[in-house]
Amino acid sequence: MIDRVKVLIHLDNLSHNYNLLNKIHHQKRVMAVLKADAYGHGAIESAKHLEKSGCDFFAVTDLIEAIELREAGIQSDILMFGKTSPNNIENIKKYNLTQTVDSYEYAKTLNACEIEIKTHIVIDTGMSRFGIYCHQEKDLLKATDEFIDILSLTYLKNQGVYTHFAAADEDQESFTKDQYDIFIELIKAVEFKGFNLGLKHCSNSAGLLKYGDRQLDMVRTGIAMYGYPPIKSELNFLPVMEVFAKVISIRDIEIGDGVSYGLTYAAKKPMRIASIAIGYADGYNRLFSNQDYFVYNKTKLNVLGRVCMGVTMVDVTGVDISVGDFVEVFGQNKSLDKMAKKIDTITYELLTNMSKKRVVFEYKKA
Repeated sequence: MIDRVKVLIHLDNLSHNYNLLNKIHHQKRVMAVLKADAYGHGAIESAKHLEKSGCDFFAVTDLIEAIELREAGIQSDILMFGKTSPNNIENIKKYNLTQTVDSYEYAKTLNACEIEIKTHIVIDTGMSRFGIYCHQEKDLLKATDEFIDILSLTYLKNQGVYTHFAAADEDQESFTKDQYDIFIELIKAVEFKGFNLGLKHCSNSAGLLKYGDRQLDMVRTGIAMYGYPPIKSELNFLPVMEVFAKVISIRDIEIGDGVSYGLTYAAKKPMRIASIAIGYADGYNRLFSNQDYFVYNKTKLNVLGRVCMGVTMVDVTGVDISVGDFVEVFGQNKSLDKMAKKIDTITYELLTNMSKKRVVFEYKKA
């Protein structure tokens, strides 16, 4: 029952965006990134729809997310970006998952369990997060040795190697080129020793859209697939998520009346305001206080005062709106990109903040 907040997920928009990315990748393999519950969209429903659309490789953060997909019937390959404890290595095998390996030390602990598992090796080419360290030419020899040490372990069956661009969505083309170049140099050095490294991948959404010559065997697409390319694009990406919230109260206020906690907004004229059933506990950030708006019948309803835990007040003066109506928080008629810029964040955070414990998700196909 929809009583407060409704999140509408347009699955056909998801497959539309995936197909756009697949087309510009020249029909090579496209990995759909489903970490953080598919960026807040619902990993199971998204994976099922994408699998029907032809996607055969998914990525998640950890074992919990991966098992959730397997138990929902997802058959495609699944790569886990995060580490799995050796205590849980049997589940990697049981659920036919692929484990990221970021160092020889970690690889040794997994190999000691004497259970065959599939792996991808990650290389740190400049992100400084995790992976075999290889930022510059001087790092190549040591990185090559560590790489080969991992490949030489008995029970780890490596099927790929990847790195992650740190600034592909920024104006730092030379840095991204350096990352790519050192990644390729390392691959060549290891392959020269006679090793087959399997799938090679480095491009994320920004890398795919911006650097067509750096796609290798596979690309990893996340935020663009959900309708929000991290760089300007002429492609027709469609937002997958729309959020609507219910009007629960309408009242008239007088000149000088304050609105919400701290009275940070005071009426300069007689006004009509509405209380909308969404707040920061639902995923609508408190930083939007006094600087955002909702949409109703193409009319902007400005946020007044501080966003509360479960309620936000807006100006509905002169608007034909009633208790029980739903307003659009973001979606087809309101840019999530612009919302993110207002509070100095990114679309990823706003999407993943929607609380599944407090809001109702609906999945829609055309």
